Amino acid sequence: MQTILVLITFLIAAGYLLKKFVWNPLTEKRRQTTAGTLDGGNTKCGKNDCGCH
Repeated sequence: MQTILVLITFLIAAGYLLKKFVWNPLTEKRRQTTAGTLDGGNTKCGKNDCGCH
């Protein structure tokens, strides 16, 4: 019985690590900025458009 619990715990931990360090970086898509600013869309007031510029 304990062997089964250890195996299940190990598989859950291994799945979490694979998802975090392998799967997410592979599937993460880079954002394309629509604003043509020199700093990549980050204005002085941050990424939020507060209307100050």
